[in-house]
Amino acid sequence: NERIQAHQRIPKSQEETLIRWVLRQESLGYAPSHSQLRACVEAILKQQGDNKPLGKHWTTRFVKRHLELSTKLGKRQEAARFDGFTPKAVNWYFDIRENEYGWIKPENTVNVDEGGIMVGFGLDSLVIGSSDPKKKAMLKGVQSRTWTSFIEAVTATGRSLKPGIIFKGKELQKQWFLNEFELIADWHYITSPNGWTDNHIALEWLKDVYLPQTEPRDASDARLIILDGHGSHAQDEWMATCFLNNVYCCYLPAHCSHGLQPLDNGIFNVIKGAYRKELQKLASLTDSAPVDKVNFIRAYAKAREAGMRKKIILSGWRFTGNWPINRYKALAHPEIQPDKEKLLEEFKTPSPPQLHSDDTPKTSRQVREMAKHRSRPTRQKYRKIAKGLEALEMKVAVQNARITGLEERMAQLRRGKKRKAVPNPNRRFMALAESLASGEALPDSKEAEIEVDVDEEVESVIEVGVGLEDERDDSTVVTKHCQRTRSGREVKKSRRE
Repeated sequence: NERIQAHQRIPKSQEETLIRWVLRQESLGYAPSHSQLRACVEAILKQQGDNKPLGKHWTTRFVKRHLELSTKLGKRQEAARFDGFTPKAVNWYFDIRENEYGWIKPENTVNVDEGGIMVGFGLDSLVIGSSDPKKKAMLKGVQSRTWTSFIEAVTATGRSLKPGIIFKGKELQKQWFLNEFELIADWHYITSPNGWTDNHIALEWLKDVYLPQTEPRDASDARLIILDGHGSHAQDEWMATCFLNNVYCCYLPAHCSHGLQPLDNGIFNVIKGAYRKELQKLASLTDSAPVDKVNFIRAYAKAREAGMRKKIILSGWRFTGNWPINRYKALAHPEIQPDKEKLLEEFKTPSPPQLHSDDTPKTSRQVREMAKHRSRPTRQKYRKIAKGLEALEMKVAVQNARITGLEERMAQLRRGKKRKAVPNPNRRFMALAESLASGEALPDSKEAEIEVDVDEEVESVIEVGVGLEDERDDSTVVTKHCQRTRSGREVKKSRRE
């Protein structure tokens, strides 16, 4: 092992520290990429005085050497959503879900949410083509980028309600709906300026879609809607309509819908994936014709058949712990984050022991060099000293990288947004205000821009182009132009005419 370690760029103790750092970063939602790990290791080596470049495949081999690590595809998540999904938020939600609404029957419990699809957005995929590496395989795709939203709702017993489709536009067009859509004629369609829901659309969905389709067998039974806290779901008329119809609303905590909402855990993913596959089929058949409303309805209907299966719906309810009610299912969600007050403290590194020597080493590498050709007990002591220095070097490198990132962020904040330079209007405004206050005529804009401070006496003698004519013997008329400066100096010019 000692021979192997001798050929490694960083010692085993620092590799173990790196592993702990990687795993901790992953738990915080900032799993490092290969380039970030490489930058961290290079910073450690630089701290030790080693400026040789790191091997091209070092990070790949590092991951292979340690079974607890693996390379995986990182899923981007909005920071607010990522940080908001914590045990504290989950427990807060389930305290309400169990104690206040746990008595409501599952067939009367509904989860509703709005989703959206870029109408002409397909998928890149592996294809078969020429073996010539210079020849790229291009996939024909539809050109439309219109946004269309849909409102979906599912019950805890695996039933789906009829969807609401929100097109971007002013009015519905008759040509969008073909005879072949008879099987989905009971869907609900509406338009909005941006393709998203608003207060009016949400209320219309509640009255025309939800209430008729969820009417309980026993009129005295209450109903429950699990939904996010969008403003349209908390308007006065929405709340009043729910109250009058014995409907309760259980709102999800902010930024937690991706972990607590059944529709977001499996159902929407399947629908969107199936929709994109339908787009690929459409592109191959129509030679990249734009996806209009007709083709959207056709593709979404097929995608919905794949996603709104009872098995998938029940899986979403079970996975989030909403039915059967089980908060521990939600607490075991792979994307849940620790509470801020319970975050692990920064790992502490032991302080290296002092080394009394005429030639004091400054890096762990120098300590290990000093240990060569010494007795075994002495080498062990030097090894302990080097291990302490390595831990300290690791901490310094990590802190330096963090400081560099913060400095760059501060520089960006100082720069601010680009602003157009505009003339200062204060001079014109002040002149206007003074004129109005004194009752004088409004000054000309040019006069307002240039401040003039001239006494009346001086002003009377500052004349430009005042002609004084004298007759000469040769009948030549000489015109004298007298001009004086502020200091009183006369400027004489003569011109023969």
